[in-house]
Amino acid sequence: MSMGRDEADEARLDARAEAPAIARVGATADDLIQSRGGHGRLWRNRKAVVSLVLLALLVAVAAFGPLVWTRSGTDVDLLDYTPKAFPSAAHPLGTDSTGIDTLARLLLGLRTTFEVALFVEAINVILGVGAGVLAGYFRGPLDAVLSRIADLLFAFPGLLFVIFVAGVFGPAVSSFYGGLGRLLLTAGALALVGWPLLARYVRGVTLSLREQEFVLAARATGVGPGGIIRRHILPNVAGVIVVAATLDVVGVVSGEATLSLLGLGIQPPGSSLGLMINDAREYLTTNWTQEFFPCVVLALIILLFSFLGDGLRDALDPQRER
Repeated sequence: MSMGRDEADEARLDARAEAPAIARVGATADDLIQSRGGHGRLWRNRKAVVSLVLLALLVAVAAFGPLVWTRSGTDVDLLDYTPKAFPSAAHPLGTDSTGIDTLARLLLGLRTTFEVALFVEAINVILGVGAGVLAGYFRGPLDAVLSRIADLLFAFPGLLFVIFVAGVFGPAVSSFYGGLGRLLLTAGALALVGWPLLARYVRGVTLSLREQEFVLAARATGVGPGGIIRRHILPNVAGVIVVAATLDVVGVVSGEATLSLLGLGIQPPGSSLGLMINDAREYLTTNWTQEFFPCVVLALIILLFSFLGDGLRDALDPQRER
């Protein structure tokens, strides 16, 4: 019995060392019960609520905006060729250097940003949660192997590694698979350096959960590892996943914009916020509005996800009101 207590204490110390901040939102079943008021705390957080509403609005605009504003965001309208035009009734946000309507291109870029973020976070959740739960629950050699793989990826500066992957494989992928291939490569490169952090958070919580009384009781009644993970581990790490994924979107959005700004991300005729910023740099002095609008939208997305992530973390933290 004392040996079991020692192992439990060791697991809790490992959990706190691995994920001291975000992982606290799902530390134990008792914490989860006490954090049921988290929804109320979230709705009392005005910045988080406003961010959630505005993000929902931006997603709706990205999804349905091109159906309302039907001008092409990829092709030049030869019947209305006005390059570098300032905002007007015909072009509310002006036109770029090739005469393409900026509003139409901005809607496509906004959609690309959300598509990349969704794809990256889907990969992060699949790999990060899977690796974190397996490493934290089974420990031993499996934990050592998965942890070393994560440490290997942590050893490289994330953005530089993404730039390396996009720069080396980007031209070949574009030539064979076109714009969709380049989008998937950009998202895959960002996901490659993102999942180890989520895996570490989930592993830390799982290390603590596996020694809790409700898990030990389930194990004593003959419930197998698969059943314990499905019924007891995954529900209790859901808060960690939601918070970490939301905050990680900030890095994904800025990373995708950086790649496109450097010419390594989305390529024409595709559109992204970073690509629009890069294209507008050359004529910043002649038409500053073409640089201004994508910069504002990019900054707004980053701020909204940051506020929402902070609000979720505060709402789901069971120790916040102790």
